Amino acid sequence: MVITLLFFLLFTFLIVRLTRRSTPTLSIGEVTLAFGLKALLACAYGYIFLRYYHGDDTWEIHAGGLEEWKILTTTPVQFFLDLLPINAWKQSGGNLSSAAPYYIDKLEWHLQVKTLAIANLFTRGNYYANAVFFSFLTFWGHFLLYRLATREYAGNRNWLLFIIFGFPPVLFWLSGIRSDGWLFLCFAGLLYQGDKWMKEKRPASLVYALICLTGIFIFRNELLLVLLPGLLAWYLSAKRQHRPVRAFLIVYGAALLLVVASTYITGIPNALQLVVNRQQAFLSLTGNTRFALSELTPHAGSFLQVLPQAFTNAFLRPFVWEARGPLQILSALEVLFFWGLLVAMLVRRNKNRWQAPGPRWHWLALFFSVLYYLLIGFVVPFPGAIVRYKAIPELLLLVLMVSRLSTASNTEKASNSTANVTP
Repeated sequence: MVITLLFFLLFTFLIVRLTRRSTPTLSIGEVTLAFGLKALLACAYGYIFLRYYHGDDTWEIHAGGLEEWKILTTTPVQFFLDLLPINAWKQSGGNLSSAAPYYIDKLEWHLQVKTLAIANLFTRGNYYANAVFFSFLTFWGHFLLYRLATREYAGNRNWLLFIIFGFPPVLFWLSGIRSDGWLFLCFAGLLYQGDKWMKEKRPASLVYALICLTGIFIFRNELLLVLLPGLLAWYLSAKRQHRPVRAFLIVYGAALLLVVASTYITGIPNALQLVVNRQQAFLSLTGNTRFALSELTPHAGSFLQVLPQAFTNAFLRPFVWEARGPLQILSALEVLFFWGLLVAMLVRRNKNRWQAPGPRWHWLALFFSVLYYLLIGFVVPFPGAIVRYKAIPELLLLVLMVSRLSTASNTEKASNSTANVTP
């Protein structure tokens, strides 16, 4: 407990120092509250899954970190050699097509456990102190998204603070010691640095964005199915100064046609088969609770038939009346909040609400999030996994809705001020 508290105080001090010149600034109280909540939920994540679910991936990663700690202190050369593709090449017998996926899979694991091994030098293997350390690393994903969102919508700063730093359901799933926090850091970094490069054309920003994109590929490469078309549309709309919605509709429409065409053209990979394989891997697993999800076949018709199930499972469930246990109840309330905020955004009366198109990264976040929701719905039948996987797109959609509410609110204030001016 003492070492965990000391680490919390140290990292809070570091965050305050590192963010003191940022725009907009975060006060000491805001940093303490934001980081404190994230660290608390990171510790709660480990405790809940150990106490009630007999451990899960977070405790396996912790155990892997302890093993790597021993390797680091006994054979440090081997510790770093594991990050190279030598072992993957040997395991595959020199076959590049099998060595590459094996290496990427192992690299995801090694990046997590070896980072914890380095932390263990200071935490002495304490899980909860490691959770605070991990929270410090992934806190910067929230911070970068906050800075990006407040560039255009500083008028609704308090709402953005709550959604990005303090919305418990999403924060809980992004704080556990596992790849989701790393993935969020990479995605937020990609949005932030990509937007900066589009506006300022600094080569360093492009390099940082590519590093973040590489991280996304390492931690969850299937995201590229829905992310790469959006990045292309973002670039084309900025370079040619097209309306973002037009560019995104054209690029994603063309991508959809290529995906469907790949099922009929021999000699090229069947993109739908990749989704089918992923679903079959999930369907082969066992779990206490499972949503109804029909098996897919690599044909467009099959995906259309399963689409209602995918949408319901990802966007609407668990329903309040079917929630069992505290985590499912929390997830059901989270769904209600999401749809309540969406309805509030749509029904708010303001004729100028949709005149402001919003920044281009908004369109990437929108298309990516909706399609990733559907991809999760097509592939994953387990409610626990669904709510964890959709944490990132849900947070992005919540930020977009709050930003749009902010646009409406600011427009109303401006209109009222104009109306109250006497000639």
